Amino acid sequence: MNRPAPNLVAARSWRDIPQDIAPRSMSREGRRRMSMGFAKWVGAVVMIGVGVWGAVEVWNAWQEDPTKLTAPVKSEPLRTIRLSTDGVLDLAWIERKLELPKGVTLMELDLPRLQRALLADAQVRTAVLTRKFPDTLVASIQERTPVGRLRVADAYGISEDFLVSRDGMVFPGANFATELLDTLPWLDGVRLQLSGASFIPISGMQTVTDLFSTAQAYVPLLYRNWRIVSLERLQKDGEIVVKTADKVEIVFGTRDDFFKQVALLDSVLAELKTQPARAVASINLTFGNRQVPVSFVPETPPSTTPVRGTVSPIRTQPSRPASGRARPQTAADNARRSLIHFQPSQTIRNTPRDL
Repeated sequence: MNRPAPNLVAARSWRDIPQDIAPRSMSREGRRRMSMGFAKWVGAVVMIGVGVWGAVEVWNAWQEDPTKLTAPVKSEPLRTIRLSTDGVLDLAWIERKLELPKGVTLMELDLPRLQRALLADAQVRTAVLTRKFPDTLVASIQERTPVGRLRVADAYGISEDFLVSRDGMVFPGANFATELLDTLPWLDGVRLQLSGASFIPISGMQTVTDLFSTAQAYVPLLYRNWRIVSLERLQKDGEIVVKTADKVEIVFGTRDDFFKQVALLDSVLAELKTQPARAVASINLTFGNRQVPVSFVPETPPSTTPVRGTVSPIRTQPSRPASGRARPQTAADNARRSLIHFQPSQTIRNTPRDL
């Protein structure tokens, strides 16, 4: 009979024997490599900081005085100015405004200052100046378009003409054709105020320009006859008063659509042509299309004082038709009566001065 085998003990290694030995200390070469790595990291951080600081200083110097940076940068003298505009200004105008010294280099140009010089003229809406190396300055300009004219007199009585744009900016105007300026109506009832070297924009010009645009588009022949436009009652009463070359005063209201008023004016003038020839003084379109008040210039009564050697004429009453009946009213007569409301002749208030 076999006997059981004795219990086997697991094999043990010398690594399992506890050893009280201190770890090996870092060598001198290892400590040197660690110090060099730390120094490199600190140097990189310092260099990045110096680079950022230098970039900020260069940017500030460029904004404040670009001429400080021209010494280390080679630049050719300015030879060409290239102008891009949507209006009438030309190179001669921009050269007068910039006043660049002879022989100036492209890098010596103070672009922000030159841009302010261009924008000082209210005819310029936007201006962008850029360098194009080696020797070209590019000027991109957007201009304002005039919609009306002003005649301004100073304290000495010397008058000067100005132009007015849609946004109310007032400017002398340069390079506009005389044929274009002659088509612009004169503005009256405007009080100008100075702000520095320029005028404060005229309030309400966008509304006035909408009236001009509507009249130009739908009744161009009538618009060409407009001479003076008064803004005196615009802010208070919402009325724009137009005086034509025929001395007719036409009142438009801002509370109604300009297209309806222009169409109504065309209809009223057509109806007036069917009436006995009389000089019209005013047409008021602010009451809508139910009735339009129309007043006439008072007629000068004939002299009744007899002249020596003549006989005063005897006035007789017009005879009635033989039938004794009045002419029947037609539909056209009824329509005319509902459209035009004749008023007795009266003095016109706030008449714009003649230019």
